[in-house]
This record gives sequence, structure tokens and C-alpha cells, in this order.
Amino acid sequence: MNVPVDAERLREKIRRREIYRYLGMKEQDAGEVLQAAVEEQLAELLGQMRVHSYYQIFPLSMEEKVAETGGRAETDSGSKALIRLGPMEIVSRDLGRNLRGCTSAALFGATLGMETDRLIYRLSLATVGRAAITDACAAEALEVVCDEVCGELSRLALGRGERIRPRFSPGFGDFTLEYQPELVRVLELPKRIGAGLTAGGMLTPTKTVTAVVGFAPAQETGNNDG
Repeated sequence: MNVPVDAERLREKIRRREIYRYLGMKEQDAGEVLQAAVEEQLAELLGQMRVHSYYQIFPLSMEEKVAETGGRAETDSGSKALIRLGPMEIVSRDLGRNLRGCTSAALFGATLGMETDRLIYRLSLATVGRAAITDACAAEALEVVCDEVCGELSRLALGRGERIRPRFSPGFGDFTLEYQPELVRVLELPKRIGAGLTAGGMLTPTKTVTAVVGFAPAQETGNNDG
């Protein structure tokens, strides 16, 4: 399913303090010149970026302990879990902990589009400072887009008597980037949102995120719930 993101809602939700954090400072330490530059670049970014997102929900099953599989899994008390998520099989201790108790999960991808990459590149040719500010604005904008997707998933979970777990992306903990190509393939992200992988295995456009979001029973009180 595609999740529409309203531009004005996105503008309102972008946290300036997070933009400054990406720039390596606190908001209160930014002078008037920098504050003006942030607002200018944020406005330019919002006018040019093209947000796309897509998710699918799959049944989930998990084995807490698995025999060694290709050298990736263990059998001791700290064993990795074998997670069967739709057509995917994932071996991960950390993702397994996040999804424990879930019987389904959503895979999603979100991107700010190639227009954002082009804007940052064009600015980098003229002034590195403006490019860095725009990159920080884009990083926060993408976080807000992901929050919007998770908000949609949370409303869907509520209607099913469930609640969502925090999103978990390839590259977090031992949920390695080796699963990124299959996730992109399963979601058909090139067709759905115009996102794919470079020859080096990195997501493109650069401001693109993929993630797993588990659905757990609403009555659970575990500290992993979203």
C-alpha cells in the first residue's frame, strides 16, 4: 500500500532541533545567519523533493534457536532467530528480539526521490555549506516520512487489536545489509517508489529507507512495543 504524505503536514512536523543535531550542534547555539540558511534550504527542499512510500504486510513465524546455517546462526542461549517473513528468511538475533511475539510484520520503503539527490549535488558544486544544510534537512524530512508510515501502520494495527513494534532497518544490529537486495526485490521498490540499489549495494536515491515493523497483540506489555 502507498502512504500519501501531505506536504504541509510534513513541513509542520519537521523538527528544527534534529536538523541542527545532524549539523553537529544545538539549536540554541545557531546564530541568525545559520537559522536563516536552514529555513531557506528547508523551503527549497520541500519544494523539490518527491516523497514516495510503500508497504506490504506478511505473515511471520520465528524459531528462537536454529542449527548453524551457512555459518550465520548459533545454537547457544544467545542464538540467532530464524525469521520467516513472507517470502524472506532472515537470521538475526536483534531483529528476532524486536519481533518476538509478533505473528505478522510490514516491510516498507520510503524515499525523498532523486530530485533531492540532484538538489544536494547541485548545491555541493556551488557551496558545500548549503549542501550540508540541505542534507541535514533531508535526513530529518525522511525520518518524518518514516514516522508517517509507522503512524499509518499503527492505526491499521489498532483496528486489528494489535500494536506495532519500533521499525527495524537492515544495518541495525546484526540485521545485516545483505538482506537489503531481497527486501527491495520483494517490495518491488524500483516499480513502487522509484528506489533501488547501486552496484555497491547501497540504496538509491540516497535519502531512502527500508524497514521491518512487527505487529504484536495489543495486550502485550513488553518494552519493545511501539
